[in-house]
Amino acid sequence: MIDNPSSPIALPSYTHPGLARMVQEGLAAASQDALLAAYLWAQEEAFAWAVIGKVEEWQEEVEAEHKYAHSRAFGDHTAHDFWVPMQEGWQQLVGRTATVLGEAADQLGALASEAREIHGQLVEVAGDLDRYSADNAAEEQLLDNAARLYGKAQKAKKRADRVLREERDKVRGLLAFNAECRVYRAASQSRTLEQIDRLHYQEFEELTAWLLERDGHDIERRTGGPGDMGADVIAVSPSGQRVVVQCKHSGTAGRSMPPKALHGLNGTARQIHKADVVIAVTNGGFSKQGREFAEKQGIHLIDRAALQRWATWGRPVTEILDLPAPDTPAA
Repeated sequence: MIDNPSSPIALPSYTHPGLARMVQEGLAAASQDALLAAYLWAQEEAFAWAVIGKVEEWQEEVEAEHKYAHSRAFGDHTAHDFWVPMQEGWQQLVGRTATVLGEAADQLGALASEAREIHGQLVEVAGDLDRYSADNAAEEQLLDNAARLYGKAQKAKKRADRVLREERDKVRGLLAFNAECRVYRAASQSRTLEQIDRLHYQEFEELTAWLLERDGHDIERRTGGPGDMGADVIAVSPSGQRVVVQCKHSGTAGRSMPPKALHGLNGTARQIHKADVVIAVTNGGFSKQGREFAEKQGIHLIDRAALQRWATWGRPVTEILDLPAPDTPAA
């Protein structure tokens, strides 16, 4: 045993005489190797326990963020009028964030369980001096596994933190977008879906032409009529593209535009009206068959939800249909 009278370390004052005697005898018989092995084990156990504590701390933090993100994405508050302009983008953004955080929380939970298993294995080998013998030096050490595990947990936490930082930046952008929409909504030119539903079909065509004009288009035809051959509104975009629009107003909100109307538009828009961009707009909707046909034929669709963004919230048609912006050259 190492005997150092000047050491500040003193034996605990055990009150049980048998326990005190046993500890003293054990220390007296301990070799320097045994004491070194005991110290190594204590250090390993302390590190393994620290890994458990840190990983479980990260797990709790990420789980709390995940729960909060999920409530923000899908909570009842999103049905409030304030959220309408940004609701789709908001739910997509925070929904993706919630998914990533959920995956990170699950991974951290699994790593915490694995860390506890490593700690349990260390407890089982306490007092086994052969673990630290030169003959076993090349064997894989439990602490190496704990260190690798800690590295994986650290990456998972950093990934969660990065997603949260990115979300905060994007949320600021969404809130700015929302503010723009609400300013437009308060202006006289905004048209609600309820107002649009009460329009005559020719007034609906006029509104469509006005919206295109608002977005910088030059209007060649404002309404259709006998012999219009599927083109109710014809305009030229700021980038010089010829835009042909067919309008279908429905007195019943949500009713789908008949697919045959899209077939007729497809047959005349490009061949007869020389359209570069073909659009069908309705205050109703489009059937699955109609959407599939439009996608195949390159017809842009503005349904009830897109019409609200366009007419009520003032978003430009280029944004709604993902078309080149006015200052962007056409591909």
